[in-house]
Amino acid sequence: MTAAVADLSQGKPSRFELRIALTYFAIFMSNGLHLPYFPLWLEYRSLTPTEISIVLSMPLFVRVIAAPLVSMLADRSNDRAHILTLCTILAVAVAAFYFVPFGFVGILAVSLLLSPPWTSQVPVADTIALSGVRRYGADFAKMRVWGSISFLLTSFVAGIFIQRLGEHIIPWALLGALVLACGMSFIVPRIGKPRRLSPLSDVDIANAGRALRRPAFVTFLIATGITQASHAYGYSFSAIYWKSIGIEETVIGAFWSISVVAEVIMFTCFRRIFGNLHPAKVLMIGSAVAMFRWAAFPLIEPAGLGVAGFLVVQCLHCFSFALSFLGMQKMIVLTIPEERGGTAQGLSTFFIGTSLAIATMASGPLYSATGIYGFYAMVALAAIGLSLAVVSLRLEQRET
Repeated sequence: MTAAVADLSQGKPSRFELRIALTYFAIFMSNGLHLPYFPLWLEYRSLTPTEISIVLSMPLFVRVIAAPLVSMLADRSNDRAHILTLCTILAVAVAAFYFVPFGFVGILAVSLLLSPPWTSQVPVADTIALSGVRRYGADFAKMRVWGSISFLLTSFVAGIFIQRLGEHIIPWALLGALVLACGMSFIVPRIGKPRRLSPLSDVDIANAGRALRRPAFVTFLIATGITQASHAYGYSFSAIYWKSIGIEETVIGAFWSISVVAEVIMFTCFRRIFGNLHPAKVLMIGSAVAMFRWAAFPLIEPAGLGVAGFLVVQCLHCFSFALSFLGMQKMIVLTIPEERGGTAQGLSTFFIGTSLAIATMASGPLYSATGIYGFYAMVALAAIGLSLAVVSLRLEQRET
């Protein structure tokens, strides 16, 4: 996803790609802890499946309001990197309250307060990286892949420590990762205000807002959101399910790690393999594989496929998540001017976050009622995402 024309008129910051890559690495450490293991800590704190789903889902509802506002604020700031640093500082301050011995309500309150500064970090970093794509010809996937590598290493190493020391270390590790991200935010390249012109966009400034409202683009956003929401059940309860059938934390960490290894491979190879495909076709492939992944997941243990079977299914994350995500970034780069790039990222976060939050909230009661077979509801979500991707492509063809 490299810019066709690189704008070097004001000079490329020293080691731009390296500094952005290190920033992604630091930011994603907390994700590599939270996504696989935070549900285990909530279970350790004696929360019920329904309470766990509430704690995991309600911050996502906050995120869909806060992240677009933060992204628009970043678009209007003197430098988006300043907003990123502010977010990391606030995240550290709020996460420290997980050490107060709260019950369900207190844990929920801390999670709600943490959501805006924490979940806004990735979309703001994405916007800075995409500015590098437009201005300097940087390769987005090769920078963003280091976030995936960080997630991989963190989830694997954390599994080892959690198995040896216990779930009580999870908030300590989370706080440490957030502190590291805060420190790393100070090395993010300061490239000034967003520029008004983008060499990759076919729309001029007068049509910048219209580009965000095009039916094909909005439909694509919704399709991406629903496909990403099909991951909610796995994000919320896969670790709890694996532990319930006797799989140790180190192996659970390996499951998450192998999925991110596959994701890293996709980030590395995306432009070469899928670079010429329309973003909607990229999303179609991701949605179709998501359908297969969630249909297969409940059958692995009954079929006696065990760890090997789960490893294979986890590898499909490179399609169900990574391919869908990269299709969204490609759509933004190709159709949205740089001056509205942060707003486009915020809208993407809104649609993905809303869908994911609703699916996550429904996952608790669904898991209590159906157990592992609740994944079949995720198959239906991925199918809806696939259908909407087809609609988006047809709308795009009509517009052109």
